[in-house]
Amino acid sequence: MYKKTPSKNTFKELKKLKLIDRCLMLKSSCRSLLARYPLYFFGGMFVCMVVSGVLAFTVMRVDESAKLPAFPAVPTDEIINTTNTIIDSYSTIKELENLQRSIAVIIKKDSLSDRDSIQLRDALKQYEHLQRSMIRSVDTPSIP
Repeated sequence: MYKKTPSKNTFKELKKLKLIDRCLMLKSSCRSLLARYPLYFFGGMFVCMVVSGVLAFTVMRVDESAKLPAFPAVPTDEIINTTNTIIDSYSTIKELENLQRSIAVIIKKDSLSDRDSIQLRDALKQYEHLQRSMIRSVDTPSIP
């Protein structure tokens, strides 16, 4: 009888089998070498690690270490001035609030004594002075 010619798929399967067989043979030969000479392979690995360490710390070392890029300095004077202005404004507002409370207490009284009228007059003057100082500090632009 006549023989059938193998199809393209069977040729690929034969090539794959040959490649798989070759890989298996290589794997078994490597295992047998490692089983026969384990001390030599361990010594070779250790020598490679030592040579790598010596090269890393001597020949391959760079003279200058990599530095971070230098960014421009933050203008701390402006930040400090602004912070001081904020703190001063807060303390002035607290003083104004205390003066308002004391003025309200004096005004709620039915009759005012001489002492009460002097305290009221001083509190109103101080209140006006603090308000004007706050208006001036808001009007003057901060110096860059």
